[in-house]
Amino acid sequence: MKQKGRAWLLSIVLLGSGFLIAYSYQQTEKDPQMVKLNESQWEKEYYYQQQLLNMEERNKQLRQELKEKREAIQSYETNLATSEQTLSDFVTRKSRLQQLAGELPVEGHGVEIVLRDADYIPDEEQVNQYIVHESHIHAVLNELLSSGAKAVAINGQRYFSDSYIACTGPVITVDGIQHPAPFVITAIGDQEVMYSSLNLSMGVVDQLTAENIEVDVSKKEGIEMRARLSTEG
Repeated sequence: MKQKGRAWLLSIVLLGSGFLIAYSYQQTEKDPQMVKLNESQWEKEYYYQQQLLNMEERNKQLRQELKEKREAIQSYETNLATSEQTLSDFVTRKSRLQQLAGELPVEGHGVEIVLRDADYIPDEEQVNQYIVHESHIHAVLNELLSSGAKAVAINGQRYFSDSYIACTGPVITVDGIQHPAPFVITAIGDQEVMYSSLNLSMGVVDQLTAENIEVDVSKKEGIEMRARLSTEG
């Protein structure tokens, strides 16, 4: 009986051992597949990670390029605005120079000075001491120009830096064109400055009055002066 029991127990042990060996063998056959499967997944994951890193790097490059292009466009726009402003300044300056040179008509506020011969001449022999001469005209012109006059006209005729004035008896000749008294001198510029400058104590008006010349000074609005070519034509 004891031998049969030991044989039975031994059979059970052997059977169990065989089962364990068979199970271990099956697991050993499955493990390579699991390892292979894990390696394949890892390769895919690595591939996708590399693709993602490449895309991020490319995006970084594109963002840098976009930034550079935006800066270039901004710089271009700034330069363009500067160029347009410079061009506008040149055009404005050219226009002002043309107005001063008489190539363009001028309009603006200013002053008007009227010079008249004396109404009463006590001694006919001294008549030249009571009429307007070119020196009187020059005195007024010099005062106007020194006080900032932008444009000046005598009896409607533009006066320029190269103009010449001559006195011929009772008339004044400006660039060959004769003008009888009274002589109306108009100037465009700062009204207050020119008006005050002319009326200074012991200034131009006082000097002309002392030389028997009748002088009227007034502020004038909307003075218009033609261009040089129009005047000469």
